[in-house]
Amino acid sequence: MKIPLPTFVEFGMTDKIDLSVIIPVYNEAATCAEIIKRVQAISIVLEIIVVDDASTDGTIDILEAMDNIKVIRHEKNKGKGAAVRTGLAHVQGNYVITQDADLEYDPNDYLKLAEPVVNGITEVVYGSRWLNKPIEWNIHYLINQMITLFANVFNGVFLTDMPTCYKLIPTKLLKGLDLQANGFGIDAEITAKLTKNSTKISEVPIQYAKRAKSAGKKLRLQDGLVAAWTCFRHRFLEG
Repeated sequence: MKIPLPTFVEFGMTDKIDLSVIIPVYNEAATCAEIIKRVQAISIVLEIIVVDDASTDGTIDILEAMDNIKVIRHEKNKGKGAAVRTGLAHVQGNYVITQDADLEYDPNDYLKLAEPVVNGITEVVYGSRWLNKPIEWNIHYLINQMITLFANVFNGVFLTDMPTCYKLIPTKLLKGLDLQANGFGIDAEITAKLTKNSTKISEVPIQYAKRAKSAGKKLRLQDGLVAAWTCFRHRFLEG
Protein backbone atom coordinates (compact mmCIF):
# COMPACT_ATOMS: atom_id res chain seq x y z
CA MET A 1 0.00 0.00 0.00
CA LYS A 2 1.36 3.40 -0.96
CA ILE A 3 1.66 5.74 2.02
CA PRO A 4 0.92 9.39 1.16
CA LEU A 5 3.68 11.87 1.93
CA PRO A 6 2.94 14.44 4.66
CA THR A 7 1.73 17.81 3.43
CA PHE A 8 3.65 21.03 4.11
CA VAL A 9 1.25 21.80 6.97
CA GLU A 10 1.86 18.37 8.48
CA PHE A 11 5.62 18.91 8.40
CA GLY A 12 5.10 22.06 10.45
CA MET A 13 2.92 20.16 12.91
CA THR A 14 5.39 17.34 13.43
CA ASP A 15 8.00 19.94 14.40
CA LYS A 16 5.78 21.27 17.20
CA ILE A 17 3.49 18.42 18.26
CA ASP A 18 4.39 14.94 19.44
CA LEU A 19 0.94 13.55 20.13
CA SER A 20 0.22 10.85 22.67
CA VAL A 21 -3.10 9.11 22.10
CA ILE A 22 -4.88 7.45 25.03
CA ILE A 23 -7.48 4.85 24.00
CA PRO A 24 -9.69 3.59 26.86
CA VAL A 25 -11.37 0.33 25.86
CA TYR A 26 -14.05 -1.82 27.42
CA ASN A 27 -15.46 -4.73 25.43
CA GLU A 28 -14.48 -3.28 22.05
CA ALA A 29 -13.22 -6.47 20.38
CA ALA A 30 -15.15 -5.67 17.21
CA THR A 31 -13.53 -2.28 16.62
CA CYS A 32 -10.32 -1.83 18.66
CA ALA A 33 -7.91 -3.14 16.01
CA GLU A 34 -9.41 -0.95 13.29
CA ILE A 35 -9.29 2.26 15.33
CA ILE A 36 -5.67 1.61 16.31
CA LYS A 37 -4.71 1.16 12.65
CA ARG A 38 -6.41 4.46 11.81
CA VAL A 39 -4.57 6.25 14.62
CA GLN A 40 -1.23 4.75 13.56
CA ALA A 41 -1.67 6.32 10.11
CA ILE A 42 -1.63 9.89 11.47
CA SER A 43 1.73 11.64 11.06
CA ILE A 44 1.78 13.61 14.33
CA VAL A 45 1.14 10.57 16.56
CA LEU A 46 4.14 9.76 18.74
CA GLU A 47 2.64 6.91 20.78
CA ILE A 48 -0.59 5.01 21.38
CA ILE A 49 -1.47 3.98 24.93
CA VAL A 50 -4.39 1.57 25.17
CA VAL A 51 -5.98 1.00 28.57
CA ASP A 52 -8.18 -2.08 28.72
CA ASP A 53 -10.71 -1.54 31.52
CA ALA A 54 -11.15 -5.24 32.37
CA SER A 55 -12.86 -6.26 29.14
CA THR A 56 -14.52 -9.69 29.05
CA ASP A 57 -14.97 -10.16 25.29
CA GLY A 58 -11.43 -10.95 24.17
CA THR A 59 -10.39 -7.33 23.59
CA ILE A 60 -7.16 -7.81 25.54
CA ASP A 61 -6.07 -10.72 23.32
CA ILE A 62 -6.46 -8.57 20.22
CA LEU A 63 -4.54 -5.69 21.77
CA GLU A 64 -1.64 -7.84 22.94
CA ALA A 65 -1.22 -9.22 19.41
CA MET A 66 -0.78 -5.73 17.91
CA ASP A 67 2.55 -3.97 17.35
CA ASN A 68 3.71 -0.48 18.26
CA ILE A 69 1.21 0.20 21.03
CA LYS A 70 1.50 0.22 24.81
CA VAL A 71 -1.19 -1.91 26.47
CA ILE A 72 -2.19 -1.49 30.11
CA ARG A 73 -4.90 -3.63 31.71
CA HIS A 74 -7.12 -2.90 34.68
CA GLU A 75 -7.90 -6.05 36.63
CA LYS A 76 -11.28 -4.57 37.61
CA ASN A 77 -13.60 -2.32 35.62
CA LYS A 78 -13.09 1.22 36.90
CA GLY A 79 -14.63 3.48 34.25
CA LYS A 80 -13.51 5.75 31.42
CA GLY A 81 -12.04 8.42 33.68
CA ALA A 82 -9.90 5.90 35.53
CA ALA A 83 -8.64 4.52 32.22
CA VAL A 84 -7.73 8.00 30.98
CA ARG A 85 -5.87 8.76 34.22
CA THR A 86 -3.99 5.47 34.01
CA GLY A 87 -2.95 6.23 30.45
CA LEU A 88 -1.98 9.80 31.28
CA ALA A 89 0.59 8.59 33.79
CA HIS A 90 2.49 6.93 30.91
CA VAL A 91 2.30 9.75 28.35
CA GLN A 92 5.59 10.97 26.86
CA GLY A 93 4.41 13.33 24.10
CA ASN A 94 4.03 17.08 24.58
CA TYR A 95 0.32 16.93 23.67
CA VAL A 96 -2.31 14.36 24.50
CA ILE A 97 -5.73 13.40 23.14
CA THR A 98 -8.23 10.69 24.08
CA GLN A 99 -9.62 8.43 21.37
CA ASP A 100 -12.76 6.33 21.80
CA ALA A 101 -12.43 2.84 20.36
CA ASP A 102 -15.88 2.65 18.77
CA LEU A 103 -15.12 4.28 15.37
CA GLU A 104 -17.42 7.26 16.03
CA TYR A 105 -14.51 9.71 15.85
CA ASP A 106 -12.12 10.02 12.90
CA PRO A 107 -8.39 10.32 13.78
CA ASN A 108 -7.83 12.29 10.57
CA ASP A 109 -9.29 15.21 12.54
CA TYR A 110 -6.18 15.30 14.77
CA LEU A 111 -4.53 17.54 12.18
CA LYS A 112 -7.49 19.90 12.25
CA LEU A 113 -7.30 20.15 16.04
CA ALA A 114 -3.54 20.70 15.94
CA GLU A 115 -3.67 23.57 13.45
CA PRO A 116 -4.74 26.33 15.93
CA VAL A 117 -1.96 25.16 18.26
CA VAL A 118 0.69 25.25 15.54
CA ASN A 119 -0.52 28.71 14.50
CA GLY A 120 -0.21 30.00 18.06
CA ILE A 121 -3.93 30.75 18.44
CA THR A 122 -4.60 28.60 21.50
CA GLU A 123 -3.18 25.86 23.73
CA VAL A 124 -6.32 23.75 24.12
CA VAL A 125 -8.64 22.65 21.30
CA TYR A 126 -11.91 20.71 21.56
CA GLY A 127 -13.29 18.90 18.53
CA SER A 128 -16.99 19.74 18.33
CA ARG A 129 -19.47 17.32 16.81
CA TRP A 130 -22.13 20.01 16.67
CA LEU A 131 -20.29 23.20 15.63
CA ASN A 132 -21.83 24.52 12.40
CA LYS A 133 -23.99 21.39 12.20
CA PRO A 134 -27.81 21.05 12.09
CA ILE A 135 -29.68 20.16 15.29
CA GLU A 136 -30.29 16.44 15.84
CA TRP A 137 -33.44 15.73 17.80
CA ASN A 138 -32.47 12.50 19.52
CA ILE A 139 -31.74 11.50 23.11
CA HIS A 140 -27.97 11.34 22.58
CA TYR A 141 -27.87 14.90 21.23
CA LEU A 142 -30.13 16.20 24.00
CA ILE A 143 -28.00 14.61 26.76
CA ASN A 144 -24.88 16.13 25.25
CA GLN A 145 -26.48 19.55 24.99
CA MET A 146 -27.71 19.35 28.58
CA ILE A 147 -24.19 18.58 29.78
CA THR A 148 -22.73 21.36 27.63
CA LEU A 149 -25.30 23.86 28.92
CA PHE A 150 -24.39 23.12 32.54
CA ALA A 151 -20.69 23.38 31.70
CA ASN A 152 -21.20 26.74 30.01
CA VAL A 153 -23.29 28.17 32.84
CA PHE A 154 -21.06 26.94 35.66
CA ASN A 155 -17.75 27.68 33.95
CA GLY A 156 -18.56 30.88 32.07
CA VAL A 157 -17.67 29.47 28.64
CA PHE A 158 -19.51 29.14 25.32
CA LEU A 159 -18.79 25.64 24.10
CA THR A 160 -20.97 23.67 21.68
CA ASP A 161 -19.73 20.20 22.71
CA MET A 162 -18.18 19.89 26.16
CA PRO A 163 -18.36 16.04 26.42
CA THR A 164 -16.49 15.53 23.14
CA CYS A 165 -13.87 12.80 23.22
CA TYR A 166 -11.44 14.97 21.24
CA LYS A 167 -9.68 17.34 23.61
CA LEU A 168 -6.17 18.29 22.46
CA ILE A 169 -4.33 19.47 25.57
CA PRO A 170 -0.65 20.06 26.48
CA THR A 171 0.51 17.08 28.53
CA LYS A 172 2.08 19.22 31.24
CA LEU A 173 -1.15 21.19 31.64
CA LEU A 174 -3.38 18.09 31.77
CA LYS A 175 -1.15 16.30 34.29
CA GLY A 176 -1.20 19.41 36.46
CA LEU A 177 -5.00 19.29 36.82
CA ASP A 178 -4.81 16.42 39.34
CA LEU A 179 -7.76 14.57 37.80
CA GLN A 180 -9.89 12.40 40.10
CA ALA A 181 -12.97 11.25 38.13
CA ASN A 182 -13.38 7.56 37.35
CA GLY A 183 -16.39 7.63 35.02
CA PHE A 184 -17.75 9.86 32.26
CA GLY A 185 -17.41 12.84 34.59
CA ILE A 186 -13.76 13.09 33.50
CA ASP A 187 -14.66 15.47 30.63
CA ALA A 188 -16.57 17.78 32.95
CA GLU A 189 -13.71 17.75 35.46
CA ILE A 190 -11.15 18.60 32.78
CA THR A 191 -13.26 21.48 31.49
CA ALA A 192 -14.04 22.87 34.96
CA LYS A 193 -10.39 22.81 36.02
CA LEU A 194 -9.14 24.31 32.75
CA THR A 195 -11.58 27.21 32.93
CA LYS A 196 -10.90 27.72 36.63
CA ASN A 197 -7.26 28.23 35.61
CA SER A 198 -8.42 30.74 32.95
CA THR A 199 -7.21 28.47 30.15
CA LYS A 200 -8.66 29.42 26.77
CA ILE A 201 -10.53 26.60 25.03
CA SER A 202 -11.08 26.79 21.27
CA GLU A 203 -13.33 24.54 19.18
CA VAL A 204 -13.08 23.19 15.65
CA PRO A 205 -15.75 21.13 13.85
CA ILE A 206 -15.04 17.40 13.48
CA GLN A 207 -16.57 14.39 11.76
CA TYR A 208 -18.81 12.09 13.77
CA ALA A 209 -20.41 8.73 12.93
CA LYS A 210 -22.80 8.10 15.81
CA ARG A 211 -23.45 4.48 16.75
CA ALA A 212 -26.64 3.18 18.32
CA LYS A 213 -27.06 1.83 21.84
CA SER A 214 -27.58 -1.61 20.30
CA ALA A 215 -24.08 -1.34 18.82
CA GLY A 216 -22.53 -0.66 22.20
CA LYS A 217 -23.16 3.04 22.87
CA LYS A 218 -22.43 3.51 26.58
CA LEU A 219 -23.52 7.10 27.39
CA ARG A 220 -26.64 7.17 29.60
CA LEU A 221 -28.85 9.90 31.08
CA GLN A 222 -27.34 9.32 34.52
CA ASP A 223 -23.90 9.98 33.02
CA GLY A 224 -25.19 13.40 31.98
CA LEU A 225 -26.37 14.12 35.51
CA VAL A 226 -23.01 13.05 36.95
CA ALA A 227 -21.22 15.33 34.49
CA ALA A 228 -23.45 18.27 35.43
CA TRP A 229 -22.78 17.73 39.14
CA THR A 230 -19.05 17.42 38.40
CA CYS A 231 -19.07 20.80 36.63
CA PHE A 232 -20.75 22.45 39.61
CA ARG A 233 -18.62 20.73 42.27
CA HIS A 234 -15.25 21.50 40.73
CA ARG A 235 -16.22 25.06 39.88
CA PHE A 236 -17.78 26.14 43.17
CA LEU A 237 -17.19 23.62 45.98
CA GLU A 238 -13.53 22.70 45.61
CA GLY A 239 -10.50 24.91 45.92
